Amino acid sequence: MFLTPLTVVTLSCLIQSLVANNCPLRVDSIQVEANFTLDRYLGQWYEIEWMYDGYVDPAFLYEDYTHVYRRQQDGNITDTTRGRDPVHNHGCLQFSSTIYLTDTPGKMLFNYSNQGDIVNYWVVETDYTNYSVVYDCKQLNPDGTCKTNLAWVYSRHPNLSDDLRARISHVIENLCLNETLFYKTTHKNGCSAAPNLDSVVG
Repeated sequence: MFLTPLTVVTLSCLIQSLVANNCPLRVDSIQVEANFTLDRYLGQWYEIEWMYDGYVDPAFLYEDYTHVYRRQQDGNITDTTRGRDPVHNHGCLQFSSTIYLTDTPGKMLFNYSNQGDIVNYWVVETDYTNYSVVYDCKQLNPDGTCKTNLAWVYSRHPNLSDDLRARISHVIENLCLNETLFYKTTHKNGCSAAPNLDSVVG
């Protein structure tokens, strides 16, 4: 059976709604990594999977997608993102974003591509050396639960072990998210340099 993009979006929204109804988690009750240490978090992370609030055609999913976090002089973070563009010959692209610190360690603000589209960047759980789970609620329901979720799973390596995947699945479940709705990011060739400065989804 083939599903149209509109059908997929509708089904995704329905599944998210059903999951939320069965798991009434208030966003203000979500805990981030205890004693979050920024300096240990800096460096390169590979994007493994991510949840978006709409449909993305698999043909347009970026590959070899990585983030390199470096501290700025003002204390905030520069995020240098690299990936392979599936549309333009799978060539490499690169762009920069800024992550702003807040008074709560582990709860930061992400200025995507420095275009003013700022979302939360909450490090829900990380061991610093292997994995990180990041969360944002894009839109709240009146009861304080989340209507539109965004989430990302990162790794220090292009792949995750089965044990780590099991741990991450547990974290995702506790966030009332359905992991079957996550998009997977493949890593094959890496991207060390990129003259193209386009922005991307993901």
